[in-house]
Amino acid sequence: MTQPRKSSSKLNRYIGAGLVLAALAGPAVAASLKSVMGSMGDNTASAKAVLANFDGKAAEQVLRRYAADAAAADAMFAGQGSAKERDLHARFSRMAVIAGTASQQTQDKASFRKAFVAVAAECKSCHTAYK
Repeated sequence: MTQPRKSSSKLNRYIGAGLVLAALAGPAVAASLKSVMGSMGDNTASAKAVLANFDGKAAEQVLRRYAADAAAADAMFAGQGSAKERDLHARFSRMAVIAGTASQQTQDKASFRKAFVAVAAECKSCHTAYK
């Protein structure tokens, strides 16, 4: 009779430890995601400036920064189990590919505008779904 009790006690400790880790890790992921979202917001301001006064090198840098930020956010959700986390993983992955590909193809203001609109559409789709 004492044996099942020890097993139950051990299980409770594991569950407790898991809950503590989740409580500690959750805010860290949220803080990191908040940081990435802030960086993307700043980058949007840069993109608008590039649209106002086109510079090919700056356009490439803006799109590369979007790709890097999206890849960083994507990594936060890779391998996660909930439907929302899998959806965020897919959305950030798609955004990283769009921005990364566009960063190598942008040659003029019109192509940058088209790329920026595509990246911004990915941003908006996520904000619409999760805000």
